[in-house]
Amino acid sequence: MGESTVTTDYAFQIAPEIERRLGRYRASVRQAIRARLGVIAARAGKVRGRATGIARKEPPLRFNAEEGYRIAYQLDPETRRVIVLDIDLTQDR
Repeated sequence: MGESTVTTDYAFQIAPEIERRLGRYRASVRQAIRARLGVIAARAGKVRGRATGIARKEPPLRFNAEEGYRIAYQLDPETRRVIVLDIDLTQDR
């Protein structure tokens, strides 16, 4: 019998000051960022065997969203969260 896939629920967490900044962005940008974070959280929750994750001391992961926004985040396996560290406008717009 093969390895079973265990699904653990991950959620994403956005700090209040980043949430306020996010509130100033256009609705399409906010929706794109939240959708991508949802996908990342869903993928992080699917692990094989023991849960592994990125340690807090590791460099942040990043993705680009609509209109040139770059989102930095980390995975925290202890709290099962995708933590948004920063959202900024990339220089190459």
